[in-house]
Amino acid sequence: MKIKFLAGGDKIQHSIQGSMVNGINTSLFTEGSTFLGSEETLSAGIFDMFWDGGELHVVLAQSSKTMGIPWGAREGEWIDGNDYDPSQRYIAATNPRALALLASGEAEYWQDPVDGKWTVRYIEAEQEPAE
Repeated sequence: MKIKFLAGGDKIQHSIQGSMVNGINTSLFTEGSTFLGSEETLSAGIFDMFWDGGELHVVLAQSSKTMGIPWGAREGEWIDGNDYDPSQRYIAATNPRALALLASGEAEYWQDPVDGKWTVRYIEAEQEPAE
């Protein structure tokens, strides 16, 4: 199974174990099926499922927010479901200013420990001790 993340949604702790994605048994979604979605799949953070080249692809939500720097979060790349790491960021910035700040080291991707949402924030310069 391949997975990809879109920016959005409330904080969801994804659990991916074999064909089970956030408590949803994706093995029931057989090749040739059409994903319609439901309240259950939406609350599980599943935006889409489809088959491509004989492999199931599942599109999930990764929580994001803006804190000072508009970053225009976009979807990430496809990864193997077995490689999913809940502590990793899979969405990316698209805003040119945010990209420039990230490239210059003035900003960083940051996951808020309170709500678990990803954002881009300024890196605070260390204060020199006063003499």
